Amino acid sequence: MSDVVLAALLSGTLGAALIAFAQFLIARQDKKKEKKSVERQALCALVLYTIQDTAREFLKDGSATIDEKRQLHQWHDLYHNGLGGNGDADALMKAVDLLPIDVTQ
Repeated sequence: MSDVVLAALLSGTLGAALIAFAQFLIARQDKKKEKKSVERQALCALVLYTIQDTAREFLKDGSATIDEKRQLHQWHDLYHNGLGGNGDADALMKAVDLLPIDVTQ
């Protein structure tokens, strides 16, 4: 086989292999993005549940300590700003903010 034919064969094979590898990487990246999206959605749901459950307990008790309010605000900031959550917890946060501060704990 001549060098030109051999070079053409190898570059065709190499080109096909590179294209296949690039397609593999793109597909893998798409799966990672999809997985992150699903993971982000699950994390959003869990953080929102934590905020709602905790806020309802404070509202039921009628008060919360400064630390409890601070921690709940940290959860809310994570949910709203870090994870891009919607305003589902905003009304509960406003209600918790209006609660008196429990100084007995």
